[in-house]
Amino acid sequence: MKLKKNAPVPTLAEERKHILNDKTPFAAQEAYKNLRTNLMFSTAGDGCKVILVTSPEQGEAKSTTAVNLALSFAQNNSKVLLVDGDLRLPTVARKLALDGAPGLTDLLVGRAKTNEAMRILSNGLYLLPSGTVPPNPVELLGARQMENMIEFLRKSFDYIIIDTPPVNVVSDALVLSPRADGTVLVVRQGVSTMKSTEEAIRKLEFAEAKILGFVFTDVHSEKKHGKYGGKYSYSYGRRKSEGETRNNP
Repeated sequence: MKLKKNAPVPTLAEERKHILNDKTPFAAQEAYKNLRTNLMFSTAGDGCKVILVTSPEQGEAKSTTAVNLALSFAQNNSKVLLVDGDLRLPTVARKLALDGAPGLTDLLVGRAKTNEAMRILSNGLYLLPSGTVPPNPVELLGARQMENMIEFLRKSFDYIIIDTPPVNVVSDALVLSPRADGTVLVVRQGVSTMKSTEEAIRKLEFAEAKILGFVFTDVHSEKKHGKYGGKYSYSYGRRKSEGETRNNP
């Protein structure tokens, strides 16, 4: 399946419309419930699960997907921490109409305590925003302090969802991926190409990341007979096994 390049990148106001709420169309709510269920089975086992969300390129709705995935897990009575690990172009806090600092970076360098950096959004859902933009994002994410922080936070949550920069743009997600229990790759119709998606997969595999599957966003399709389609559609896909033909990302 060939995807078009240079699709328009949605504005912040447009993306806020896609954050799950009481007015979200049924199709989108069900899609995220299905994604949540798939991830629960993909990461079965005891203890907190750390799930990293990334994309091949910029503008593929990865941050919106991370926010909605965290909301969906919280709606299922799980205690969830959403972490904005995109220290270069953070948008999670702005999408939720909250201040981005103090946050993750301030916590890592000792400028803030956990209770100062973390926000309580709703019952069971917490946010750790990106914090003050640092001069050395990848070094900070790869430092021992980050590893220690994740292990410390695992004791308090059922799921930790980390939004990270695009894999093909910077290496931040690759540095973090070994510390996660799995990685979700978000690809957007009209933005992702087969080449960019394959490149992202190659980089993640080289970093020994466990790729749980794909979220295909902004799907525009004509569907009938009770099925759902349109701009709110999200689809979840598993990795192709060896020998299978990759016809779509």
